Amino acid sequence: MPVEDRKPYSEKHQKRMKRAQRAHRTDLKDWQKQQHAKRWKETKSRLVGEAKLSPPVIKFSDLESIEEFREKFEKPKQPCVITGMADEWPAREAWSIASLRERFGDIKLKCGEDDDGYPIKVKLETFCRYMENQKDDSPLYIFDTSYERTCPQILKEYRIPEVFPEDLFALVGEKRRPPYRWFLIGPERSGTTVHIDPLETAAWNTLLRGRKLWVMFSPELTKQQVKGKRHMRNGGDDEAIDWMSEMLPRMIKSGDLEECRTTYNFIQYPGDTIFVPNGWWHCVLNLDDTVAITQNFVSSVNFPEAWRSVRVERKKMARKWRSQLKSARPDLFELCERMDREDGYDLDGEIEKRKEEKRSKEKAKKKKKAKSDDDDDSDSSSS
Repeated sequence: MPVEDRKPYSEKHQKRMKRAQRAHRTDLKDWQKQQHAKRWKETKSRLVGEAKLSPPVIKFSDLESIEEFREKFEKPKQPCVITGMADEWPAREAWSIASLRERFGDIKLKCGEDDDGYPIKVKLETFCRYMENQKDDSPLYIFDTSYERTCPQILKEYRIPEVFPEDLFALVGEKRRPPYRWFLIGPERSGTTVHIDPLETAAWNTLLRGRKLWVMFSPELTKQQVKGKRHMRNGGDDEAIDWMSEMLPRMIKSGDLEECRTTYNFIQYPGDTIFVPNGWWHCVLNLDDTVAITQNFVSSVNFPEAWRSVRVERKKMARKWRSQLKSARPDLFELCERMDREDGYDLDGEIEKRKEEKRSKEKAKKKKKAKSDDDDDSDSSSS
């Protein structure tokens, strides 16, 4: 935005953002400690110049069928960039930051979480003023899951890409399923640290404004290898900007990533959709102020891995899912039953075991409290 069109970053807005920053990272006192903003022009130029390892790029119009996409990309777990898929979305025109700000400026959107996992929200107008003026190393980043309630018009301005027709977690209902779709507004230098998407979900990410830098590693690497914590210097940080610009070059030089079969380092441009298969490590850095939409999903392809993950990490959800699959997708119901038999896994037994453990803990807690009360009564009698 031209400087003359910017609204003042008043003390009121600054206080709100400082409050959000303190809540989001109680461990970080100085958000400009690494001085990334001062070096940003040079850093960005270097990172863009190094981004030369792209996954396959395909035109949406060249895909003949969903099955073709599945055979070439989803089944072999091959990341790709799909161009042209969002060309007809209203969002391609409507999602400029200026337009979003005008329409939804009074809406509070999530820009972080506190130490207890509760969302930190600020009004979009306040966030935009912050975005225009911030010099933070790794700025706060709108990553909102509640937009379907707070600004439902957004849902009408994009479509789930045709090549991702299945969303099997939908069977458990919106209330029980974990968060799965996000509306993103990211200032330059903000990003997501290297990670694998939860519960063996795959994902798609469509960019509408700005550019994003992606680094992806195939699944065989361990968390310790990709995080590269030993390469973080004293006083350093491990946000996306730190990992991309400083830690990754050291990891490559040390040979820590030699076991990786496939690495991608590339730029996503407006209109591009990235397919991220389950299990792939990825780190994303916003090179410019960006607007994007993303969604995680489970399809028939990644169902086996997702089932094994969900039955352990979200047992009650798994039981509900299995029940719904029995009528909606009997083929997948039979598959998860067979997998459980082969793995010797008893979901109902595990749920009952956890209930019993909870009852035992509550019983022990009550017994301890009763003993404490008895001791207090005894002390009172003695005095």
